[in-house]
Amino acid sequence: MNYTLITGASKGIGKAIAIEAASRSMNLLLVARSKDLLEKLAAELSTKNVSIKIFVADLFEAGAAEKIFQYAKENSFNINMLANNAGMGFYGDFADTPLSKHLEIMHLNMDACVSMTHAFLKYSDSKQRRYILNTVSTGAYQPVPTMAIYSATKSFMLSFSRAIREELKKKNVYVTALCPGGTYSEFFDAAQMAKVIEKNAQFMMSADKVARVGLQAVMKNKSVAIPGFVNKVGAVAAKLTPHDLVVPMAGNIFKV
Repeated sequence: MNYTLITGASKGIGKAIAIEAASRSMNLLLVARSKDLLEKLAAELSTKNVSIKIFVADLFEAGAAEKIFQYAKENSFNINMLANNAGMGFYGDFADTPLSKHLEIMHLNMDACVSMTHAFLKYSDSKQRRYILNTVSTGAYQPVPTMAIYSATKSFMLSFSRAIREELKKKNVYVTALCPGGTYSEFFDAAQMAKVIEKNAQFMMSADKVARVGLQAVMKNKSVAIPGFVNKVGAVAAKLTPHDLVVPMAGNIFKV
């Protein structure tokens, strides 16, 4: 039986992806650190007539990806779609933020994504079509002052997604980078960005819409999915505008 594995599934975009996937009759393996939240979500989705499994894991721990896929293998859950959604950010000047926080962001946004992707390709059935949906960000398109490490990790994820997409074409693997702009979720609470949300409220999107766009895109084999017209325009503008101009502009959006 095929399953979609979603990391960071207990909150925000990850939870929205789970709800959208279940509505599309996709069986789910939900992964996050919070057992209570995973169990609550599984109960909510139990009415969808799909199989919902949970696995409590901390992607900061060494070998977490292997443990997750070993569990799937031992229980005969064929993972044919991976949604790398777990991620984090932090708002503040680089020098004023503890180094440990920068390294946490880098590990979760980059190392965990790479580890999960590698394990997925190792353990999933290469004879059938497979899907990888990486939750990136429009922050990948330009450096963002006050979120320097976050935007840099998202640039890595976008580049990584595009590169492996080309490598995996002949292996029938669809890879999509989902690049939302500001999205209402618990992400901003953890990143301590309440004032930034308030300032940019008119540009914020719902996690439900972002999830819907992402799943539609990966099923259609799109390289990149940017939800929302304003976000699409912003990504194009970031490419065309000289960095000496675009970086201060990006910083101003997050300035409070």
